Amino acid sequence: MNMPVPKKSRLSDIYHEISEDAGLILLKLKNQKVMEAKLSKETILHACRIKQELTIADFEKEIHNLEKEISVKEDSQVQGDASAPARNEVREEYEEGLAFLKGEMELLEGIDPDEKKDFVQPGAVVVTDKRIFFISVSIEEVNVNGQEIFGLSTQAPIYLEMRQKKAGDHFEFNGTKYKILEVY
Repeated sequence: MNMPVPKKSRLSDIYHEISEDAGLILLKLKNQKVMEAKLSKETILHACRIKQELTIADFEKEIHNLEKEISVKEDSQVQGDASAPARNEVREEYEEGLAFLKGEMELLEGIDPDEKKDFVQPGAVVVTDKRIFFISVSIEEVNVNGQEIFGLSTQAPIYLEMRQKKAGDHFEFNGTKYKILEVY
């Protein structure tokens, strides 16, 4: 008994239909994962505030410890102790750093997480093909739900390269090319 053999073109058509369907399914799954992976600006901002608060607390603790050391040294009035001026200088540097951190915290507090951004500007989350940036303050990296977000101040050289760009635009910094996938 001879079975009819399907024409090659019909097999080819079936293969292409299956391939197209599989491609569409994969594309839908990929887009769904991207949508699921999108972090809210509110979550990112909250994580940045916590990191900033912890850094401020560390600076305050160091200043307190330095003040205690200075006080103990002054009370004992050890002759020939040349470390007191150095400790005072370090304490002053920490106080300047603390003032800077508190100023940055005020900037973070002023960001509205519900404000949508269409281009790279303060308060924007910028998703690139390499990493995610949050244009805010120089908080550097913060982990948010397993994703690394890089907090970036408007004074950072890389910000100057991406400023005013929108999704689909490209920029280059230190020899690395970035494509902006999304801004929100």
